[in-house]
Amino acid sequence: MARSINLDGFENLFQCDPDPWDYETSAFEAHKRSVLLRHAGLSPRGRVLELACANGVTTQALMNVGLRVTALDGSLTAISQAQARLGKISRLRLLHANLPEGMPKERFDLIVVSEIVYYLGSIAARQLAKSVANRVSPGGRVVVLHHHVNFPDASVNPEHAHRDFVRLLRKRMTLVRSARTGRFCVAALVAGHRH
Repeated sequence: MARSINLDGFENLFQCDPDPWDYETSAFEAHKRSVLLRHAGLSPRGRVLELACANGVTTQALMNVGLRVTALDGSLTAISQAQARLGKISRLRLLHANLPEGMPKERFDLIVVSEIVYYLGSIAARQLAKSVANRVSPGGRVVVLHHHVNFPDASVNPEHAHRDFVRLLRKRMTLVRSARTGRFCVAALVAGHRH
């Protein structure tokens, strides 16, 4: 059985190939991105946060959704590639940060959690869910998208990781939309007003 991939493994992946999952050219990846964006909702968002942005292909699409976009990744090479793709845009902030401890402290109107939770251990995933719930603005939305088929370098079963993460968010948020395709699951949750 293969070992789960860690931050060094992701750094190595991006150093060897600037697009290791064919985000730019794959019809499947384009479809998955369009599903993610539909779950983000039709309304423009003020502040958007993308976790694990990789080389910035999805970040580029999110620039059409948010007035200000923050994207982060644990791979410095991936962040450099995203910077090269997107150029210098005043309303974009790219951060090299490890999760869950590197979660930005401000609040966001949309948080995208895509294809990251199954690379974290259970404790880190719980910490990340708590941080996400604390960082989404009242009335803001969180979109969670993950593959549900097993693959060798995941730390935990992908389907369980997605299900458990959404379940944790639902303790403080309302599930408003979800879908399951042959390869991935997606959920959109909205934060209620705090009292």
